[in-house]
Amino acid sequence: MLKISESTRKRLVQLSQILNQTKAERVTSVKISELTGWSSAVIRKDICALGYKGGVSNGYNVRELQQAIVTSLGLSGSNGQGQNSGHKCCIVGLGKLGGALLENSIFFDTPFSIVAGFDANVNRVEILSASFPLYPASRMESVIPAGKIEFAILTVENQHAQALADRLVKCGIKGIVNYTNVVLSLPKEVAVENVSPVTALTNLLSKQ
Repeated sequence: MLKISESTRKRLVQLSQILNQTKAERVTSVKISELTGWSSAVIRKDICALGYKGGVSNGYNVRELQQAIVTSLGLSGSNGQGQNSGHKCCIVGLGKLGGALLENSIFFDTPFSIVAGFDANVNRVEILSASFPLYPASRMESVIPAGKIEFAILTVENQHAQALADRLVKCGIKGIVNYTNVVLSLPKEVAVENVSPVTALTNLLSKQ
């Protein structure tokens, strides 16, 4: 197993997304730098961390490099035809933000699929429609383990975030995408990605 730093891993995930959208057969580190703002030296270092040695003077083969990233980071799961066979996810909190994520097409041709949604408001669960089942939050403990769901997208109100995150951990969830403003306190083996719009905007402000 290759040892890849967290900062390199995050850049490689973003690079994989860029490559997936690229129509050209080859791409140079200069072009990647223009798209990302990363230096060419950092880009080459990140790609070397994969053990990939396919770079030449006129750049990298896009599909070969993308496959190297997918394989090294364990990002596979899609069959390339929009049908997922990979990582099962759920949404916890079906308010305006969570409800917007019920459009499962955003996960088309990715290693992820949303297979369940949960909300404490039973009426909301009954009214909303989705291509996957929606459940009252009281059923998390039965549905998540039975469905072998790995990841959760947390979009609840801040005051409920920690309690629900604790329940998700007990259900066996391996990672949480946290859309709340709460800094979650969880076991170190549970990965957390904090993507609160407020946090993101604050980070942008701090760079001005």
